[in-house]
Formats: sequence, C-alpha cells, structure tokens
Amino acid sequence: MKTKAIRWMVVAIWTTGFMLSPFVQAEGIPLRTLDISLQTGGVLSGKVVTAAGNVQPGLPVVVRAGGEELATTKTDPSGNFQVAGLKGGVVEVAAAGTQGNCRLWAPGTAPPAAQPGLLVVSQDQVVRGQNCGSRVGCGTGVFGGQGGGVLGFMLDHPLVTAGVIGTAIAIPLALDDNDSPATP
Repeated sequence: MKTKAIRWMVVAIWTTGFMLSPFVQAEGIPLRTLDISLQTGGVLSGKVVTAAGNVQPGLPVVVRAGGEELATTKTDPSGNFQVAGLKGGVVEVAAAGTQGNCRLWAPGTAPPAAQPGLLVVSQDQVVRGQNCGSRVGCGTGVFGGQGGGVLGFMLDHPLVTAGVIGTAIAIPLALDDNDSPATP
C-alpha cells in the first residue's frame, strides 16, 4: 500500500511540474545599454530601419525614463528622428516594435565608445506566402495563436507535448497496481 501512495505522489508532482512548466518564466536576459552622445541642446538623433535596411517613415519613437514618457516624435520620410531637450541619464527608447536602454551623455562628456546617434532596427515580422515559422498553417489556431491548430501548438511547445504524453503513460501505470503484497 505504501508503494501505491508513493507512486501517486510521484505521478502528481511530476504531472503538476509538466503542466505548470509553460507558466514558469525564465530569467530575463539583461539588456545591453548603449552609450549615446547627445548633440548640442540635448538632441538625440537616430534612424529607424527594417532588418533589410529599408527606412521606416512616419513611425512613432518614444523616449521614457523611469516608466515616465519624456518625449514622443515620428520618423521623417528618410526614417530619421530627433528628440530635443533631453539630459544625460539612462532612458528607454521604443520604436517599430522594439525597445532598448540607452545611456545618454551630455555633449562633451561621452566616453570614446559612445555613438553619435541611435540606429533602431524594427522587429516587425514579415510573413510572405504561407510560411509562419514552425507552424503548420497560417490563420487562427485552436489555442488562440496565429495558426497551426493542435499540431502547430505541439511543434511550438515541445515541453507541454512531452508532459501530456508522459501523463498519459504515467497515470495508467499508477492506477494499474495489481501487485500482490510481498508478505501474506
């Protein structure tokens, strides 16, 4: 009887661990902070491009510090932007679906490695034809994803799939405890 209770406990813990694994968040990867030298008047200048190097006109660029929005602007037809009136310090710059940390330096105080401007490469995903990454098909998926249905979900979440398969094997094994006692 003790072995049956131990099996049940092991199966319960193992099943819970696999079912909760998608909800456990991995440690965040520390963002690299870029050193940017401000121009005279506290002007941050930069350019927004796609991964292919094409300019991104008319996109909003937001500068935040401590969660508070300091400035907002839009890119010009050449993809360039300028934000004036900034002071030195660490800010977050968000544009074109991406964001990053920048350490702004007042004019004349920047270290030699500081860049004179910021290049933002957009993270917009371009999907041509019907290739949606590892998903089987495009469209609305069963689990609220962008496509692929159950098979696409299984391909995108292998640990969940392994947990379901392991559970399907472990539960019948735990329930099938027809062993006779070792001693009468």
